[in-house]
Amino acid sequence: MPHALARLFDPRGVAVVGASETPGKYGYILLKTLLDQGYPGPVYGINPRGGALDGREFVPSLDDVEDEVDVVLVVRPAAECPEAVAAAARRGIPFTIVYAAGFAEAGDDGAWLQAAMLTAAGGRTRLVGPNGMNVFSAAARLNLSAIVPFPAGELGFLSASGNLGFALAQEAAQRGSVGFSRFVSVGNQADLALDDFLDFLRQDGATRAVLVYLEGFAQGRGVAFLECLRRTAAEKPVLVLRGGRTQAGEKAARSHTAALAGDGFALDQALEQAGAVLVERADEALSLAQAILESPLPAGRRIVLVGEGGGHATLLADAAALAGLRVEPLPDDLVERLRPGLPPFAAIVRNPVEMGGMSEYDLRVYERTLAPIFAWDGCDIVLLFGGYALYDEALAGFLADGRRATGKPVLVHDLYASEAREALGRLRARGLPVFASVEVAARAAGALARAAAGRARAGRGLAAGGLGELPPLPDELASALATARARADGALTEDEAARLLRHAGIETPPAGLASSPGEAVAVAERIGFPVALKIHGVGFLHKTELGGVHLGLDSGERVRRAYAEASRLVPHGRAQVRITPFLPGGVEVIVGARRDPQLGPLLLFGAGGVLAELIREVAVRTLPAAREELAEMVEATRAGALLGGARGRAAADAGAVVAALLALGRLLLARPELSDVEVNPLRCAADGAVALDARVLVSR
Repeated sequence: MPHALARLFDPRGVAVVGASETPGKYGYILLKTLLDQGYPGPVYGINPRGGALDGREFVPSLDDVEDEVDVVLVVRPAAECPEAVAAAARRGIPFTIVYAAGFAEAGDDGAWLQAAMLTAAGGRTRLVGPNGMNVFSAAARLNLSAIVPFPAGELGFLSASGNLGFALAQEAAQRGSVGFSRFVSVGNQADLALDDFLDFLRQDGATRAVLVYLEGFAQGRGVAFLECLRRTAAEKPVLVLRGGRTQAGEKAARSHTAALAGDGFALDQALEQAGAVLVERADEALSLAQAILESPLPAGRRIVLVGEGGGHATLLADAAALAGLRVEPLPDDLVERLRPGLPPFAAIVRNPVEMGGMSEYDLRVYERTLAPIFAWDGCDIVLLFGGYALYDEALAGFLADGRRATGKPVLVHDLYASEAREALGRLRARGLPVFASVEVAARAAGALARAAAGRARAGRGLAAGGLGELPPLPDELASALATARARADGALTEDEAARLLRHAGIETPPAGLASSPGEAVAVAERIGFPVALKIHGVGFLHKTELGGVHLGLDSGERVRRAYAEASRLVPHGRAQVRITPFLPGGVEVIVGARRDPQLGPLLLFGAGGVLAELIREVAVRTLPAAREELAEMVEATRAGALLGGARGRAAADAGAVVAALLALGRLLLARPELSDVEVNPLRCAADGAVALDARVLVSR
């Protein structure tokens, strides 16, 4: 069955509303480009005042169009666009592209116009844009973008920026190594959004990889995009270049979970969890795409570097490590097999392998060196460096054959890569990517490894089931949640939060409440010294900052003094306090679950206790997530390393941390009124994990 967007990219006819015969006007430029690029279907210029272009007479309105038209391109000022869209809707034309700016991006008046345009569409015509550079479809010879030349190829490109589309098309034309299957400048995403277009590219046989330039999601479409990204990345690589990476996070964060996940950090991790390959620089996007289009995906991250020049060897080893690749020493037996084929003065042979200039007069050194490396199971990727554009047909064939036989990508850095040398043409003719920069070559190899890992993560995410069922909530907890919704801070008390955690399956220490010095001492004696005493009640969301937390109390007298200090924090001078065992030692971490307005429910893990804000290194995952994904989430941080017994510490039960994360995820998914659940700290030791403090916020 054809995709719902198929006729957008392969229309039976196109109409340009606002066509012009005056050079320099957009109505002229866009129509002229469409005609010059050879679109074979019927093309209608719409202008009530008449006119013609290239011998094609304009017609007064869409009602005068006789052929089937699937796409209308509206090239009129913003104020006139709702009427044009209404005409397309009356005619039942499936797609309308609105080129003009001046809509929601321009303020309230523009937002009103955009809403009016959506109303005019009425679901009878789907909108692309507004405020974009339209659509390109190589297979249909359809260029509505006015970007010329727009090289054809196998890379699908979705862009939040029309100018970036222009820039990359120009770069691709100059490089001659990457072309585009489809291009959409999504503009404001008033109707059709990134996820709609990505789903088309997922099924598109003309597209082998996708590049997305992302600045933000249409309102409420973040989760849909991530779901579509996961489905696409499981089938073909998706590179994401993201703008706005340094934008300030949520200002009114009321928990560490919200604050630590800010500044776009959660989005980057969510994109990678869904299988995306993140691209940091626009000027490297096509280099990375070229490597992915021309190479098989590797089995792992282990890379072997072979070439000429000790300086390049050192720089490349550093760049490869920074790109997330493993530059591991070659084993002794492999080194001994390599030495006879290298000059006796070759000093770097462990990885990198530096050939001592021998390739300048004996190209067969490549085959002698690479044959055993191709055969070695410890190599996933081969990267040649420092070449002198001295590749004959035999060597080019050897490299291509080695790649085909082993499935190991082969990338080439060459000193003359920016020149049109015949030797380099031999490599390029066989689809071997060539780079002028060792750093870019290394990052391209890293992108290949991340694409392979992304495909596996996406597949694992698709296969992940639910997190399990939460038992029905007791009436007392349901009542506590309802009461919290009416509070100014929307928070449960700590005791209520602890009971909710226990209901979800997370262990909490024994506790007691006290409203007088004597009661506090009695509770402490029952629990057993030493104890922790915290002020308790409504309005004490940030107890530590208020001075309401007292730890390591080892006598009744110290409990009385702590109670007196806590009472100074309340107007009537008689506080309610919560007393629990003081449990030093172990590793303190933070685990949290929250509803992100764009990404949906997510989990967070990182250093806890007093380190939560000092070590702002955390890992974030969206829900649902496989248990393996959460285990990797824990391992990815320095806090996770501490759980493993780093720096002489006793190892803690990392499995108990994963279990706590799963419990928080179940709780958040089961109770839609919860907005934020945080355990800080979760004390982790060899015998399990226990929640020492918790914060639960309810949507108001």
